[in-house]
Amino acid sequence: MPYNTSYVPNYIKRQARMVLLLLVLFTGCTEVIELDIQEVEDGLVIYGRISNSNSANEVIISRTRGPETAPTPISGATVRVIDNNGLVRIFLEKEPGVYTMQPSDSPGDFGNSYRLEADVSGRIYRTDFQELMPIIAQDELRYEIGVERDITSSGANIENDVVRIFGDSKLPSDLPEDFFIRWEIEEVYSTLTAFLPVFWFPGAGGRGQCYIQNKLGADQIYLLDGRNIRRSDLNNRPIITRKIDNSFQNKHYFNLIQSSISEENHDYWEKVRTLTITNGSIFDPIVGKLQGNIKSSDPEEEVFGFFEVIGIDTTRLLMTNNDIPVFFVDPCLFLGDKVFPLLTVPFGCVQCLLDEKLIEPGCLSCSAITNSTSRPSYF
Repeated sequence: MPYNTSYVPNYIKRQARMVLLLLVLFTGCTEVIELDIQEVEDGLVIYGRISNSNSANEVIISRTRGPETAPTPISGATVRVIDNNGLVRIFLEKEPGVYTMQPSDSPGDFGNSYRLEADVSGRIYRTDFQELMPIIAQDELRYEIGVERDITSSGANIENDVVRIFGDSKLPSDLPEDFFIRWEIEEVYSTLTAFLPVFWFPGAGGRGQCYIQNKLGADQIYLLDGRNIRRSDLNNRPIITRKIDNSFQNKHYFNLIQSSISEENHDYWEKVRTLTITNGSIFDPIVGKLQGNIKSSDPEEEVFGFFEVIGIDTTRLLMTNNDIPVFFVDPCLFLGDKVFPLLTVPFGCVQCLLDEKLIEPGCLSCSAITNSTSRPSYF
């Protein structure tokens, strides 16, 4: 199943010193690496990828402005990806600094090689050719409902209902000598907006459906170096533990995204010293001084970031309210005595509901919900 989620960066400020957790799946252990890096001022950062997916093909170009300032997106660049057969794929600027492959161009093909070429203010930035590697593992997801116990800051014992997600990966018997895999986990679920009483809010309309996409385990990189393993399966790996809340009221998907990557790509992410993490996307710019595989036509210029050529595949696990032994109260459903507070505002004044904090913004508009997205094709 192709991975059809397009990543969009959210630029935020981060400190120059952070902790990166690298969870290597096949060993089942977590290695904590703390590294000290220098902040880069006026450094060019290029992130991007081309894949076998129709929508996960993007290049993001920005310039760092120091530790207390968000990177500045760079507009007006000419961006293209060239394959080993000479076919050129054009990337158009979708928003400042974000370039996506034009819809008429085809995604990458397994076995072909690709390189990036970007013209930024007359200076050329290139990568070497990288082969798009095939998918190696067949993934499956399963879940368990459980209870997680914790202690509050005041010393009180609390219990939370949780969903624990586990992954199984089956490898072929004729494993290649060298292969490298990265996994990421995300959730996508739907919520409903409010249905306001039409006799008081005649223009409000009915209940709409919103879709929210969140990266999970964003402080972890799930990497596999195939040179260190010759087993045919990697089973019963704990992927994520998620607290049960209203997001499970309707459809709730967990998506395990497998990326077949190169050795250089694998080594780069093992050396990543700090990430700007908001939604966990690999396209969130690195603030620290970490060079990747991008070279400038000016041999004296340092360039940061990475352009990757990857094969991607997604395994989905669907959960609904029927799978969760918890009763959910819909915060956007106004019936019975919940209607009367809404009638205390002037007739038809929907904005007054927000001003008086009688309703949450997300109950009126999907755009008010963090990480709201368009309807995925699999919903």
